Amino acid sequence: MTTKLRLMALAIVVALFSVQCTKDSSDAPNLPTSIDSHFSSGNYQYDGITIPYRDGATIASTSGKSPLVVVLHGQYGSGSDNLAQLRSDAMISIWHYFTSNNVKAVVLAPQCSPRRAWDETKEDVDKATTMREALKSLIDHYVANNINVDPSKIYILGYSDGPQPAGAGGVWYMLSEYSDMFAGGMVVAADPDDNISATNVAKTPVLVVNGIADVHTIGLAETTFVDEVKEAGGEIREVILNIRSREELCRNAFSRENLDWVLQF
Repeated sequence: MTTKLRLMALAIVVALFSVQCTKDSSDAPNLPTSIDSHFSSGNYQYDGITIPYRDGATIASTSGKSPLVVVLHGQYGSGSDNLAQLRSDAMISIWHYFTSNNVKAVVLAPQCSPRRAWDETKEDVDKATTMREALKSLIDHYVANNINVDPSKIYILGYSDGPQPAGAGGVWYMLSEYSDMFAGGMVVAADPDDNISATNVAKTPVLVVNGIADVHTIGLAETTFVDEVKEAGGEIREVILNIRSREELCRNAFSRENLDWVLQF
């Protein structure tokens, strides 16, 4: 898309803002400062790729197996310390949602190497194994070895807290490449690129949250992608928040209303 067309699209998003779902930073929840102690650590290896991960289970009054909620961190959660992915406002907001609303779940937070990306392509890694292939194997392994997880209720959430699509871009790819795996998905601050299949994404209900006038996205309302997903029979919803900073967007995006919508499927 040319710069001129992009600016026109952003202008339209702003013009449409008054009829979209809106929210500002004053609505942010009073979040805990740390959630590290609620998570155990692990490492998973697949085809030469090591994925550090953290997992935690909420204690809820409901019986039965727990949904598995996979969270793909943003640009600043990458590393090998197996901690950075827990320390964003987005991740803390997600955990706060489950604990404060008595929602039963197992949360799996893998960490991407700083030299790799959740949304990398085969061309990026010279046709080697992608991070998503390793992530898919990790999820399969985790479900197979945790009898308390309901394999029919696997959800994937991802966010972009920096200029790169990061976790949000990774969710688009996971929904496109493994279209029968997830019960629901949530993408915060990333447009789908040309590699994403609307037909495949249509197999999973997905919520997309963008910030108004985000210079890194044009907003799905200004593309044909939403229409293509709907025409393929998919359930897709876009929410535009009155927030320009991606950090604040990620803090506010994982609200009770939005997560309730994703987890209803």
